[in-house]
Amino acid sequence: MIILDSNILKGTSLRGPEAELLRVIRTAGVENVVAPWIVLEELAAQQALAYEAKYEAAEAAVLKLKAATPWAPVPLPRRDPPERVRDHWRGRYAEIVGTLPTSASAYEQALFREANLLAPCKTVNSGKHKTGARDAAIWLTAVEYAREHPQEPVYFVSNNTEDFGDGTSFQSPMNEDLDGLRDRFVLFTSLDGVLTKFAAESPVPEEELTSLLKLEESLSDVARLAIKSAIKGRGTVIEFTDGEWREVMLRRWIGKPVVDLGSVSDIRSHEIDGHQWSTVTARWLLCGYAGIFRGRRSMDYAPVACSWETRVLVSPTAPLKGLTVLRQERTTPLSPEDDPKTVMLLLETSKHFADSMTDPPQGLSSAEADLQHITANFNFRWATESDAGRHSFERLLSRLEAKETVRWGDELFDDE
Repeated sequence: MIILDSNILKGTSLRGPEAELLRVIRTAGVENVVAPWIVLEELAAQQALAYEAKYEAAEAAVLKLKAATPWAPVPLPRRDPPERVRDHWRGRYAEIVGTLPTSASAYEQALFREANLLAPCKTVNSGKHKTGARDAAIWLTAVEYAREHPQEPVYFVSNNTEDFGDGTSFQSPMNEDLDGLRDRFVLFTSLDGVLTKFAAESPVPEEELTSLLKLEESLSDVARLAIKSAIKGRGTVIEFTDGEWREVMLRRWIGKPVVDLGSVSDIRSHEIDGHQWSTVTARWLLCGYAGIFRGRRSMDYAPVACSWETRVLVSPTAPLKGLTVLRQERTTPLSPEDDPKTVMLLLETSKHFADSMTDPPQGLSSAEADLQHITANFNFRWATESDAGRHSFERLLSRLEAKETVRWGDELFDDE
């Protein structure tokens, strides 16, 4: 078990290589990576307080601008409640570490140590104030876990050498806390030590990783993740209608988009527990039918294409582990000149749907008819969020893939 102190997490960029490697170690199942509950709450509280201070500064600046702009309204920025800020940061840190609960007895002992100035507690302000209950709770949580898991080594990581020491010796009663644990309780004063212990650099050829990412299983995983990502975010895409390309906002995909690998970059590979693990920035090319926003409230459906950049984790030597997306960006438009292969793939997708439809209503082109047919025959939200809806739409896709003729007015979807 790797247990991180607040100073380690606070000093680690959540998008940096160290955080990425911690996620690799965690995903590989070599060691779990956690932080005591109070550590995560302390970090979330710091972010919420920083947000409040920055908002107040921004509000003061906007009010001054408003006073200097009597001819036009100057709106104030939205102010989110502190709990929303804390929830956001709890989620961000949860991407890297799990939460290690602290027992009631550990909290009691931590307060007792602060009251009696027992290490790691101390006084500050020339002895006027006692402090250290949180540090004691963090320390005792790690020690408690080690005692309750006698077969498991514990790696506690903290750069607070003033209170916890450097790992070679400990103040009393911290040295007594480690009685019987010295052979499997290790204190690291930086992430370098623990990362070096578990992960050694081990290059993997780019061609090997590209082949792995182009596997049908990988592309299918990306398609599923793209559907979830579109619901949560607001990326942009290009739609192709009536021979023209337009940039629009993506609302959600209708069914799975067609996925192809565009490019890979920034490859980092390590050997962990006998397996090679690589993190790669992968640029995916997506196309298919989607719900889109052409304006603020105007939602429509159209064939679209886009680029989607993700940071992924794969293992050439443990392919059954599959593909893990460590982070993702919003989708961005793909220019018709950018990648002719993707444009052709999109056109084939659109043509496949359109040519499978016969007898469209008078006045509609075949390309428009399939979109009108889909939106007229099932509730979009129901079809994408319920098992019955997904089953019905997959049935439609199967009929199209089998080159069956789908006539206008056919009962394609289950009644719901």
